[in-house]
Amino acid sequence: MIYAQGQKVIVGDNDRTVLELLQIRLDTAGYHVCVARSGQSVVDTLRTVRPAVVILDAGLAEPSAYEILEGLKKRGEKPCPVLLTGRRLCPDDVKRGIGLGVRDCMLKPFSGADVVERVARLLRPPAPPKAPPPAAVRPPPADFGAAYL
Repeated sequence: MIYAQGQKVIVGDNDRTVLELLQIRLDTAGYHVCVARSGQSVVDTLRTVRPAVVILDAGLAEPSAYEILEGLKKRGEKPCPVLLTGRRLCPDDVKRGIGLGVRDCMLKPFSGADVVERVARLLRPPAPPKAPPPAAVRPPPADFGAAYL
């Protein structure tokens, strides 16, 4: 993937199996992965690493994923895209996350390939705005050339 080369991804999840799966899949895709097994580990990693993407499990604690998101929002710098994951993400969780800067959400269980695709999508540059449709072209008036002769 062209967007992966050397991009840093922080993965915060308290499930060792999920961390191992994502580390292997994202490493294989060319990302540099930093794993964190607790909310505090995510915060500590964010102090030293400028990630291209953060993947956060909504079930993180001390601080929670939402407290981490609030901290990212308060930084005042251009935020990196965040992918929020969780076993139970109700519409209120998604709405709260989006309000705090989450760009995408995924329910567990998920495949590593799906996460790699979502991360690549988050890193893709935005599509250029579509050009407005051309104005209707009318033929010049019959005496158009006579005025300039």
